Amino acid sequence: MPRKTVVFSSALWLGAGLLNLSACTAGGQDDSGAGPPPGPGDAESLTVIVLVLDSLMPDEIGASTPNLQALKADGTFFPESRAVFSAETIPNHVAMMTGVYPDRNGIPTNSFWDRQALPDAPGDENLDNPNELTAKTLFTLIDEQCRRGATPANPDLQTGAVLSKGYLYEIFAGDAADPQENDAGIENLPADDFWDPRSSPLYIDPAAGYTPDEGTIEAVLSRLDSNDFLFVNLGSIDRAAHAFGPVLRQIQIGLTDQYVGQIVQALQDNGRWDNTVLIVASDHGMDFDGATGGLATSPLTHDIALQGMLDDLPGCGLEPMLAIQNGGTDSLYITNLHAGTAAREQTLLAVRSCLADPAGATCQAVIAGPCAGNLSLPTNGSGIAQAWYVQANSLDPAGNLPASIRSGHENLGDLVAVAADGYNFSEPLLSDNPIPGNHGHLVTLRNTMLISGGAGFIQRGVEVSPSVENPDPLDRLPEQSENVDVAPTVAWLLGMDVAQFDGRVLSEAFQISASPSSCGRLR
Repeated sequence: MPRKTVVFSSALWLGAGLLNLSACTAGGQDDSGAGPPPGPGDAESLTVIVLVLDSLMPDEIGASTPNLQALKADGTFFPESRAVFSAETIPNHVAMMTGVYPDRNGIPTNSFWDRQALPDAPGDENLDNPNELTAKTLFTLIDEQCRRGATPANPDLQTGAVLSKGYLYEIFAGDAADPQENDAGIENLPADDFWDPRSSPLYIDPAAGYTPDEGTIEAVLSRLDSNDFLFVNLGSIDRAAHAFGPVLRQIQIGLTDQYVGQIVQALQDNGRWDNTVLIVASDHGMDFDGATGGLATSPLTHDIALQGMLDDLPGCGLEPMLAIQNGGTDSLYITNLHAGTAAREQTLLAVRSCLADPAGATCQAVIAGPCAGNLSLPTNGSGIAQAWYVQANSLDPAGNLPASIRSGHENLGDLVAVAADGYNFSEPLLSDNPIPGNHGHLVTLRNTMLISGGAGFIQRGVEVSPSVENPDPLDRLPEQSENVDVAPTVAWLLGMDVAQFDGRVLSEAFQISASPSSCGRLR
């Protein structure tokens, strides 16, 4: 890619002022003429950056994103990459940093009911509790494998994280940051250099819970000199879509592309670019209201509320249930934790039958039988694409979670419903999810993945074509990339063990078959 990337700073949709950015420079020599001791970013060190552009879809890289287009042309692009289910922010950032699917890491969705901590108070809360995380993150693994007793001649590998959203900061803050008991036996650590987005004067709380890109990029640029591995989330593409719909989203994509260019330029200016691998990914895609194109919400026609139906279940002799919406998915929980297996399976069968096929024999038997016509079918229920049991149901094996979805963890609920494209869930009332743009739908499993940078061993101008034309969102092809592939790829680059991951090393992106470094020190 060109050594000089054209960038400029601009006010974002939230109306913040222009940035006055100065290039970061590497440390010079001292008066004796001797250079600084080896450390992060020296000629012997590899720099690995994972840059997550929240909700960016692969087809949105093009003429309006010249910096991303340049990285794509000068690197390796995976046009059929996949998020993990549910296609939400927290589970996909966790998948990137643990390299395992939600059934192993415990984080399958954004919002959940914490049945262990609040068994008698069913309710909705963010799944940002680090003690719910049941797999080690890269920050912990690096600490375990690459702490060598730092000396000036043999420094430790330094890690950093700049995450724009408050709940991302929380989930990666480490187990010591949360007093809740950790049942997994895992003690995760935060990054060595862990920026708190709430410290920014631009942080927006409580409505958005994030720092816009013009504030986040300042924290990124100030850390490029001092970290060997840096994990970054820029959240404004996602937040602009949720606030104002697709038109402002497209403007924001162009603005965020300028910040990508600033990162590249700073790495070039401080001498790190030639030893840098830059992984650009998104956590998920974005889906807009089918009635309005996302310009406004249309709850009466395209929102789906299930809680009213669930409230009728006890009157039908079935177990009570709770619905927690995550936009394109709805997590449904049986709230009687003492219910037996038979009662649980019968309740879930009845609910799934009436969601999947209200006119079907099983649903009609429930409506005509124990409910005697008193079961309220969901408003806009025709917008439900799928409903799956999170754990296998012996009464209805056809409704079990597909094998390609490795998200069968109790935090996802007992039954998960998926909205069709253009629809979304709103609980408990149709008016409770008014935002434009949602994700979690199957179409939003498609995400962005490209690997570029200045390191000489990166493959240039490669596009990894799928072996199946127009693959289904649930297809898992061996040549596809997934968000769980980020951690093993980073670990391989740093010369660490990769055996514990579900994901794979994205070897198509590199000209070499052996790791280029040992704990970040180039071989």
